[in-house]
Amino acid sequence: MKKITYNNDNLHNYDIDETTTRTRGLIINSNNEILMCYSHGLNHYEFPGGHLENNEKLINGLKREIYEETGITLTKKEVEPFMVIKYYCKNYHKTNKNRLVNIYYYIIKTDKKYDLNKIKLDQREIEQNYECIYIKINELKDILLNNKKTNKENNSMLDDMLIVWDKYMKGNND
Repeated sequence: MKKITYNNDNLHNYDIDETTTRTRGLIINSNNEILMCYSHGLNHYEFPGGHLENNEKLINGLKREIYEETGITLTKKEVEPFMVIKYYCKNYHKTNKNRLVNIYYYIIKTDKKYDLNKIKLDQREIEQNYECIYIKINELKDILLNNKKTNKENNSMLDDMLIVWDKYMKGNND
């Protein structure tokens, strides 16, 4: 699994007060399309996924989040660990707590379609008018770059998605 760590404040593990773990899936079908979630309220794209619940294993959290956001039920053989990005954050969002954020990315090869009847969005996602959109693989980078210019939020999620996408595309063109 590829790893990237950001630690601009040179924190150590013993400096960390809390840890957050997220999973994200790159759901790619045989038509060379990737399934993305789009928030109309925030004007941004993201790979489906989210936070793990207490004591939840990575694969179980990924499967739960993918089901909630897309209605797709995954099997273990459809899921391949790909990359982890770690952030050591001093005074996370001015809480006076240092946080380690782990984001695990998985490649998911499936032709299963998202199912609006099974999607279980949380209140925030409903308010932001989330939807699932298939995007051609060769168009995603330009869409993300454009989204970075027009996005209402100032965070690193789009940068991370571009890094993950570039590493995925490089690995599939070697």
